[in-house]
Amino acid sequence: MAEGKKEKKSSSGSSSNEESVKLFVGQVPKHMTEAQLMAMFKEFALVDEVNIIKDKITRASRGCCFLICPSRQEADKAVNACHNKKTLSG
Repeated sequence: MAEGKKEKKSSSGSSSNEESVKLFVGQVPKHMTEAQLMAMFKEFALVDEVNIIKDKITRASRGCCFLICPSRQEADKAVNACHNKKTLSG
């Protein structure tokens, strides 16, 4: 997990002060699904969404993903639990 990016949440049903955080996750095994990644990261933090980055032509995983957390605190939990500590097999 290298970098985070703040995003404004939609105005429908949420406070304007809340911001979600998008994290880049590298070195993800190409066989892992978004559901598997979501389950793994939910052990450490609240996660709204996982998006595997795929090749435009083949639609195969490129070995990385974006993780969207509802707040900076939740994103920090994921980073602190996994960065340079968790290795995914494959």
